[in-house]
Formats: sequence, C-alpha cells, structure tokens
Amino acid sequence: MIAAKYRSDDEIEITTDHHRHLKEILSTITSSFGRPVSALDLGCGTGRYFHCLNNITHLTGIDICEEMLRIAENPVRQGDITIKDVQLRCANAHLVSFPSRSFDFIYSLGMFGNGCPVTVEICNNFYDWLKPGGKLFFDAVDILTLPRARRIRRRIRKTIYPFLPKTLQISLDMREGNVPFCGLSKSELLRIMRASHFKSFSATSQKCISPLWRGYHLECTASKPVR
Repeated sequence: MIAAKYRSDDEIEITTDHHRHLKEILSTITSSFGRPVSALDLGCGTGRYFHCLNNITHLTGIDICEEMLRIAENPVRQGDITIKDVQLRCANAHLVSFPSRSFDFIYSLGMFGNGCPVTVEICNNFYDWLKPGGKLFFDAVDILTLPRARRIRRRIRKTIYPFLPKTLQISLDMREGNVPFCGLSKSELLRIMRASHFKSFSATSQKCISPLWRGYHLECTASKPVR
C-alpha cells in the first residue's frame, strides 16, 4: 500500500521544479564521465530517478522494502530510461556491502533524514565502493525544515541527553515516535564529511517546494581521487 502511494507520488513529483533540479544534477554528473559507467542508487524506492541517468550500463538499486523494489521494476518514465542493466536488491543501507571499487557513481536521494542518519561509517563505505575518479551525490533533510522552537529544543536535548538517567532517555526516545528525525545542519554534515575518507566535497542547502513536501534539503557532492 505504501509503495503504491510512492509510485503514484512519482507521477506528481516529476512535474515539479525540485525534480527538474535533481534531474539536471544527475544528468550532468553521469554525462561528465564521457563513457559508460556503473552506478548505485541507495534507497532507490520505486525508481523515481532511473530516467535521470546517462551513460549507465549497470545500475544497482538498493531499498529496504521489497514492495518498493517490485514496483521499481516498472518505474516512472520507463520509456526514457537508457540503462542497459538494472539489478534490484533488498537490503539495509547501513548493513549492505559491496567489493571495493564497484561503482563509478553513487547517489542517494530522499533516504537520509527520517529514520536513516548520515554517518561517517556510511560515507566511508561510499568512498570504498567508488572506483578511482568516482563521484557521490546525496541529500539529507536540513534541520531548517523544523520550526525554530523545535530546533532549539532539539539542540538542548542533544546537549543534555548523554547525562540523563537511562529511564528518561527511553522516555524521550519514545516521544520521538517510530521514525526518529535524523536531520542535520550544514555544519554537522560538513563535520561528518571531514571525518570521512573524502577530501573533496561540498554541501549546499536547497529549498524544496513540492505538492508532496516542503522544507529544506542539504545536497552533498563528493569525489574520489583518480589516484
């Protein structure tokens, strides 16, 4: 049921300026290689961005939901997809593994922020999975999406949480709900990237206005040296 709603939302989202913005980025990055390459879509969902890619001979799509992957077999704008080979795999983004130097391009859109955190460990995985000269692009929910009062409460909680009794920590965790908010500030994201193996990276905050969602995303691009 949830996956079907996502697929229905795909038809709406691809008409938005936000989607056109992401499509341009994905198209530009994948065209920049100037040769056929392999790619990883981590948190691919229903395959919303498959049609945005160029020069891809092999794409691996990872999602934690099998129902999403079944629908991703017939993604939005299927007629515009030029990828020669697509393999879909059900796995947890933080637990999945690949051999070193498996992909030329890795991207993840709409996954980080709600229940799924950006960590140094996963960024190091990205670095390891990229081939020399490979590129990374992902987004995460910007904490600016939250109302100012909630941002202040979150900052206070983050400061005092480690010093609270375990029972109170559990109580606060329960109040977070089933899907914890893992949004970041730009400075927090840059701190994570600096602690990772990546040396070349940048991050920007992008306002998102869509019939489906309104807020801010942090967009991060990074690359692995050729040598």
